Amino acid sequence: MRTLIAILGAALIGNIAISTPAQASAAIAESLCTAVSADDRQRFRTILDNHNVRLRNVYSGVRCNGYSMIQFAITAEAASVGELLIRQLPSRSIEEDTVNGVPVLEWAAQSGYSNSPVVSVVRERLAG
Repeated sequence: MRTLIAILGAALIGNIAISTPAQASAAIAESLCTAVSADDRQRFRTILDNHNVRLRNVYSGVRCNGYSMIQFAITAEAASVGELLIRQLPSRSIEEDTVNGVPVLEWAAQSGYSNSPVVSVVRERLAG
């Protein structure tokens, strides 16, 4: 009987330990998206620092309303955070950033965001 209780207790603790990082990741993603929508560069950096994560490590896994963080910055007109994202990420990550298989610059042109200041910074970064 004690063995059964010990096994069940260990399984329960193991289950809690496994689910906690997923919940933390969702909370980090939500916080990052909130900082992008508010165009709050300082809060964005603070979130990354407090959770000891690097932007390039979490960028591909974070989606804000179905968009990548750069695309969300474009739609939210968050020029300050958008510029931070573009400067911090490797250009390859920006090139590979797609919505339904469409690259960021092409998506911006199709969606009517081609005059966005964030799109201008993306163009500069990808040009050289």
